[in-house]
Amino acid sequence: MGAFYLFQGWLIEKIWPGPTFRPLFNAGWLLIIGTLIYVTQRTTGYLPKKLGFIKIELHDTGTADYRYVLLQMIIPAFILTSGTSLGPEATLVSSTVLYGVWILDKCRYLDAHWHDGWWATIKAMSLPHRYLLARGKARRSESWWSPRTISYLAIGIVSFYLTCKLGGERSVIVYLGHSNWQLNDLKWLLPLVIFGLIVGRCWLWLMVLLRNIVLDRITRDIGLIALGGIAIYLATLFAPAINFSGMINFHLLATSWQHQSIAFLLLQSLLKLALLTICLNTGWLGGEIFPVLFCATAQGIALSQLLPQIDPIFLIGIFAISMGTVILESPLIAGGVMSIMFLPPSLLSVSLGLTAGLFLIRRYLAPHMSWLKLLLP
Repeated sequence: MGAFYLFQGWLIEKIWPGPTFRPLFNAGWLLIIGTLIYVTQRTTGYLPKKLGFIKIELHDTGTADYRYVLLQMIIPAFILTSGTSLGPEATLVSSTVLYGVWILDKCRYLDAHWHDGWWATIKAMSLPHRYLLARGKARRSESWWSPRTISYLAIGIVSFYLTCKLGGERSVIVYLGHSNWQLNDLKWLLPLVIFGLIVGRCWLWLMVLLRNIVLDRITRDIGLIALGGIAIYLATLFAPAINFSGMINFHLLATSWQHQSIAFLLLQSLLKLALLTICLNTGWLGGEIFPVLFCATAQGIALSQLLPQIDPIFLIGIFAISMGTVILESPLIAGGVMSIMFLPPSLLSVSLGLTAGLFLIRRYLAPHMSWLKLLLP
């Protein structure tokens, strides 16, 4: 996974060396990537493989189709160089799950045939595409979070970190600034959370509306790919800051964008949400976590200009977690990423407390209260 992350970052830096206005090059490169997406859809299916499809396969068969997982480490890297408003996390998560399923299938076979002798074991280990054993039907209801699975996950995270560190990748932690929040700021906590949830619900509704408009009017894959390419092309020329995952440009939110006007911040974030929606539904696949949090943070900065009496980083963090929770449909992802990667340590207790609170409310209260379910999907 670390190698994929380094590879896609290297490709982006080589192909997009800076904010150069290159209408002919951009059009040519997008045409190449669009063709690659179309060919991939016709041969191997969507790459990266959607996590929802993997979950269905695991439920129905006890395993997943990981035949193209190596190709999945290459094709999406080139797709991300097109300037989609998406990130590498979709490929990272999908590939991690597929590799994990393959390792479990291989270990399950070795456990069942360990008595066949050392030569049979070496043969089974040397052929990655053979000698696999899926989980039995009677065991498919068991949790995948076994000690062995957790150990594999821990090893993978450490390996990913070390690969990026040794590969010279810059830190993914970008603090938005210093926070000197006071207890008096806590009286704004609930209003900010409610407002963030409402705003997130409004944008989510508009994103779904845009998706339905696109899919209702364009039904052929080539038409969808063309629409996505046109949207990306226009962004590369007139709003390059909304291209790519948002992780690459998050430093803007920690520096110059904190002094931009409210109109600028709202316009850029809304354009990015629109481009994100178009890309996700036209075959230009990728991750949505960083783009959504980028937009939520930009809108939080705009809101902080309207409420200068509140510590700005406190306000931005609370609003971004709340809005991101709704759009990503996961308080753990929105709160966890914001807490670890973008908010200063002085806000850790507040951000983690808010994340835990939203998780508990969504899990235990929202299913029984219709108005809460509207805010926390």
